[in-house]
Amino acid sequence: MGRIIVFCLSLSILSGCTVIAAAGGAAVDGAVYLFSPEKKSLPFSMRKILIATQKTLDGMDLSATLIEPVDSGYILEFSNNKLTGSMKLISETTRLTTVSGRAYKGMSRQKSVEDAIFEGIQTSALGVKNNDRFNFKKYHYIRAKASVTAPKVGWFVPGTKLDVSPSKTTGWLRIKMPSGKRAFLKGHMNK
Repeated sequence: MGRIIVFCLSLSILSGCTVIAAAGGAAVDGAVYLFSPEKKSLPFSMRKILIATQKTLDGMDLSATLIEPVDSGYILEFSNNKLTGSMKLISETTRLTTVSGRAYKGMSRQKSVEDAIFEGIQTSALGVKNNDRFNFKKYHYIRAKASVTAPKVGWFVPGTKLDVSPSKTTGWLRIKMPSGKRAFLKGHMNK
């Protein structure tokens, strides 16, 4: 038998009236799916998974446009002209990394793209060699404060759409990182 979730709403328009509504388990499951990232644990080091992620995204004509180090891993945002998404890579042990992520085309979740990304990462990780490195050539630094001497807190590809606001320091912009933290990058806003 299916699940039914019952919730109550009080309407102030009709004093003292309460409306009770029920949503089927399938509707709740659909909402949970839409907002919960796909998650897989893979038997590889963080270094191999990070390199394999870049290779996989590049091979799918996607680009990791913003990278933020977080506790035990990274958050990556990726996009191209049609798709956007985010991934979280968390090191569980020296040889086990959990990868979670979502991909969207507009407002529509793209499970087939997510599956292809996870499969590509797993396959690419098998071929990562000891001398392979993540390629940071196209990235610019994101800083903790509006100063070139401030600690680096991430990387971005110029041209990436970011949540930007003016900074009090001339020549710097304040941005919102995927984790919700605020950071800074050199630049200006066109008026």
